[in-house]
Amino acid sequence: MSLALNQVTVSVHQVPEAVTFYKNLGLHLIVQSPHYARFVCPDGLSTFSVHLHQEGTFQPSTTTVYFECAQLDQQVLSLKEKGYVFEQELKDQSWGWREAYLRDPSGNLICLYYAGETRVNPAWRLPESKHQHFLTESRVIHWLDAMQTALGENNAVALQSLFTADVRLLESPFAAPIFGSAKIKQHWDKVMGLYANVSYNLVGVQGNVGYAQLEGTWGISDSVVYSAMLALRFNPAGLCIEVVVWGGPTISRGAMLKNVSRQVPEN
Repeated sequence: MSLALNQVTVSVHQVPEAVTFYKNLGLHLIVQSPHYARFVCPDGLSTFSVHLHQEGTFQPSTTTVYFECAQLDQQVLSLKEKGYVFEQELKDQSWGWREAYLRDPSGNLICLYYAGETRVNPAWRLPESKHQHFLTESRVIHWLDAMQTALGENNAVALQSLFTADVRLLESPFAAPIFGSAKIKQHWDKVMGLYANVSYNLVGVQGNVGYAQLEGTWGISDSVVYSAMLALRFNPAGLCIEVVVWGGPTISRGAMLKNVSRQVPEN
């Protein structure tokens, strides 16, 4: 069974003022009618909607809706400057989240917060749950940053600390896999010497696999670029157990157009 929570609806007594409130909160309006409006969150594709309450006496929802903000303090300050009133000011909670609370015009309670890694992987997470759903985008980004730093500083110890001892590297279906963090480091010492200006950008996370785009310039020339997709498989401890690489060096678009222009006969 596959389940994903990506839509929450709350009742409101006026749709237009709810639309104004949530748009200024930072959500993007994608659907609106006299009785309904739906928004998409700017980070990710989760949606949130409001529905006009039409029967009986209106009562605000007793459910709290949480929106995570990477730049929480700046977001709260910006909203205050727009006239938003917070029921509870920013506070670092004992469970590791930083939170601030306010209500929409219909009285529904909204929490703006930042939890980061603690949201999915708190220190008190149940032991039996740690082998599933442990990988987060922030964990992969932190790992990629640490790998880029270790490679840039040629720090073999730091690099090997990011992998299990029996990690496997697969760079081509036609090449033999490379086993062990030490041998991978030796291999990358050769490969990394061929290109510079390397960058790693997170694409997404699925299960215990993080996907990232690797890009770089080959050698001292910008005529050849290195572009590849990485599939990084992790264990619950946050160590990489497998690296799969798709891609490699290709001629840059600029160099390709230059070569084509040279081949076009003059009139």
